[in-house]
Amino acid sequence: MLPLAVEPFGGYRNWLESAPGYSGQISFHRLLTAAPPQPVPYEGAFKAVLSRWGIAPYAHQAEALKLLEDGADVVLATPTASGKSLVFQAPVVAAMLNGQTALFIYPTKALARDQKSRLETLADPFDLDDRVFTYDGDTPPARRRKAREEGLAILTNPDMLHFGILPNHGRWARFLSRLRYLVIDEAHYHRGVFGSHVALILRRLLRLAAHYGAEPQIIAASATIANPAAHSAALTGRRFAAVTGGGRKSELEFVVWLPRALDASGERRRSANLEAAELAVWAATHDLKTLIFTGSRKTAELISRYTRGTDVEGRIRSYRAGYTAADRAALEEAFRAGEISVLVSTSALELGIDIGGLDAVIMVGYPGSVNSFWQRAGRAGRGRERALVLWIPREDPLDEYFLQRPEVLLGSPPESAVADWRNSYLYPLHLHCAAREKPVAASEPLCIPELAEEGGLERKGGVCYTPYKAPHRRLSLRGSGVTFTLKNALGETLGHLDERQAYWEAHPGAVYLHQGESYLVRNLDARKREIVLLPSLEDYYTQPRARTEILVYPDRASEVLSGVWVGRVRMSEQVVGYVKKRYVTEAVLEEVELEMPEVAFDTEAVWFHPPTDAVPPELIPHGIHALEHAMIGLLPLFVLAERRDVGGVSYPIYPHELPSGEGPVIFIYDGYPGGVGYARAGAEQFARWIRATHELLASCPCKNGCPRCILSPKCGNGNQFLDKQAALELAASLSLRYPALG
Repeated sequence: MLPLAVEPFGGYRNWLESAPGYSGQISFHRLLTAAPPQPVPYEGAFKAVLSRWGIAPYAHQAEALKLLEDGADVVLATPTASGKSLVFQAPVVAAMLNGQTALFIYPTKALARDQKSRLETLADPFDLDDRVFTYDGDTPPARRRKAREEGLAILTNPDMLHFGILPNHGRWARFLSRLRYLVIDEAHYHRGVFGSHVALILRRLLRLAAHYGAEPQIIAASATIANPAAHSAALTGRRFAAVTGGGRKSELEFVVWLPRALDASGERRRSANLEAAELAVWAATHDLKTLIFTGSRKTAELISRYTRGTDVEGRIRSYRAGYTAADRAALEEAFRAGEISVLVSTSALELGIDIGGLDAVIMVGYPGSVNSFWQRAGRAGRGRERALVLWIPREDPLDEYFLQRPEVLLGSPPESAVADWRNSYLYPLHLHCAAREKPVAASEPLCIPELAEEGGLERKGGVCYTPYKAPHRRLSLRGSGVTFTLKNALGETLGHLDERQAYWEAHPGAVYLHQGESYLVRNLDARKREIVLLPSLEDYYTQPRARTEILVYPDRASEVLSGVWVGRVRMSEQVVGYVKKRYVTEAVLEEVELEMPEVAFDTEAVWFHPPTDAVPPELIPHGIHALEHAMIGLLPLFVLAERRDVGGVSYPIYPHELPSGEGPVIFIYDGYPGGVGYARAGAEQFARWIRATHELLASCPCKNGCPRCILSPKCGNGNQFLDKQAALELAASLSLRYPALG
């Protein structure tokens, strides 16, 4: 069954081939059949609630409900729109009928508020809709008090749990003492450094619930990941039963859309952003509800901007984090109502915010993991009608890898999620918070003596105390902890950026894109944390230039593999200039020197010394720089990370003593304070990693290097001083060095 607009074409492939300017961009097409889940008879403890709603559970839902009846902590790892929510909604409403409470943890305020209306609707037949509350930073004081006193189901986020609920747990004693269920929705989102924060916060929550006499059952819901039970255990410290499956309700047409070649060899291709903009116009022309996912805020704004001047420009809008809550809510409602046909979004809409059924999902670039790919693809095909999932590869090593292997992309198993509550940087900060909430005994599972000793806590009689009055305010769960406010010339707030984003994207002289409009950054005030934007009519955009330095702590370094080292390092980064590039052609117009404040933090890195005999000495600097870029681009093949999660720097001569010895060295580091484990995981798979890098460099058709192999969008010096052939020789030599482990 096809949407009405596509029926005359007989399918999405023909519809795409009928688009103006089509010239063979479809390089791969596959029809993915539907496998809809089937309802099954259910006679369990939650039958009365389900019957009142007129719902018969699917097999995977019934399996999960039975596990809950048996007292297990349960995680559902099933595809998008497979009905995960029902598995926690039915038990929660049943608990509410008995006067018990439930706490829902969502990654964002927007998602919690979106889900609140659904739970209210389900609670209404039992006259419990007025006992459902959201509790976040935007909740007025009177409403917060009412939620604490009358709420049976509270929907919140990790930030409010940390800053608002846990430090004031005495006010929540009655609620926590009756806590029956803890619901963790979108659990796969809690990974990396944010996942480490959440794992520590949830342990603190469960500790306080036990203090008030409750031991809540935990229900987690996740996208399909490889380790749902282990990941849920990492987040909470509890053992989980995992339920998978769920099926797909409708057919999907999967298309790989290769941008048009600009030369006979196909080495140079048209911008993926321009291709996406034209597809957006084609979709809006046929009123097909389409969500376009991009990898960055700037890309989302550029694609939206490129549709200006068309007959349907008013039906295409950009959507991303950084917009005000009111702007995002207005865009969501307009999209649901059909006033907007196409939304161009960052990962902000990857989560389950209700924007109605979709006809198509377009992904500009590989999203960094198989998990994210299917999470985004799953936004389409929610009804019975066939949907389109279209992927436009960018000029990037990972995109090039899967462009040559689309069947591998469709058949690859999901990656494992990572959340390390033992993060040496974050743990002491949270232990101070836990000790403020309730002094921590050395015998508690939360206490790790060796890390606690480094954190500056006071110990008396086997109990840890904090000297801080407000330790919760000493850490930030998202970003760098410093937030800049974007304002226009009238002083009106346009959005927000964290410190690193501010220096990279909104430095003085930068062209900043917001809702498809260009602004020129007039001023960045580091003291006031304010950025003033002026309307801009410039025909160019800007990209920053930066300098990065790595300092190794020798006593915190170890050799993981012969010649491959991992250890604690100090990373310092400073934006030192920017380049102006013309729209569409992306021609470089000017390079401008600049000096922004330095950002520095301790993290973890992997490093190694490339063989000096593989290439002539004069080619070493350019060769190791190119090899560093290619390896960073391919790391997410082996570690559940995205390219922006890691950074790198190479030294022909390292200016300090290294425990690994002398000579040229390449560092690849976690891009977060304290490290997340990406560098270490990469080191443990170094042989496979360097082998894949060699294969990519050898197979890429370019002669001197291109974005598909060695050019990086995050390069701090504008991709200068690179030598692809030297990188290929270095990678070949390294591959021979580790043959047994490849």
